[in-house]
Amino acid sequence: MRDWTATAEAYDRSFATLCDGAAAPLLAELPEGPLLDVGCGTGRLAARAERAGRTVTALDADESMVEAARARLYGQVLRAELPDLPLPDARASAIAANFVINHVGRPRAALAELRRVLRPGGRLAMTIWHAGGASWSAMLGEVFDEAGAVLPAPERLPVDEDFDRSADGLAGLASEARFEVRGACDLHWDWRIRPEDLWAGLEAGIATPGAVVRAQTPQVRARIREVFAARTGELADSGGILSFPVRAASALAARPLDEEA
Repeated sequence: MRDWTATAEAYDRSFATLCDGAAAPLLAELPEGPLLDVGCGTGRLAARAERAGRTVTALDADESMVEAARARLYGQVLRAELPDLPLPDARASAIAANFVINHVGRPRAALAELRRVLRPGGRLAMTIWHAGGASWSAMLGEVFDEAGAVLPAPERLPVDEDFDRSADGLAGLASEARFEVRGACDLHWDWRIRPEDLWAGLEAGIATPGAVVRAQTPQVRARIREVFAARTGELADSGGILSFPVRAASALAARPLDEEA
């Protein structure tokens, strides 16, 4: 899957603010008390949980993300990557996995590992992006087209590893991993971001659009920057802020209470 190494600062300015839109409803689904945040990124969700009085252990696969999260959080932050977590069986009573399952190469193994570290009766709240793109992604697609960018081949999981990128698909994945599914729904919010912060993420190669920018020649990248500035200048409000409607899929699952730890 995509390499996020050394992108923490640009990610925190850009796409972390997008993912943060799901943090509050995700945390609201989990019981009070200690939280395990898997795929914590720069620690925004974990910091929100700490401000609410929770004790948090956070994990991420990328060292730069771990360093950024350590600077933001009071709790322990570990470098670890699904599906191999350095945690004992049945350790956690509440796990958050905010936009993590859509980034791992083996989603079923990842869910099995999360189930292993969850206590019987514990809950897992997770989100993924829907298939088919979003309004901000469509805007960037128009920018790339006008700039003459050559699009790299999309990353796809093997057929036997992939799953339907929807709330029902995420719930089905949890059921396959022998979780009890307690609910699945779509989340909606508006992503508000300054053009310069969005560009910071693209320039750093973050997410699929960032990979497109990084794959171009210097001349085409300069043209993308020019078209991006013009297009976002048209779309920004009087305060210079872009606003995009966002939709994500969410699922809440539990490890059966009558199961042995």
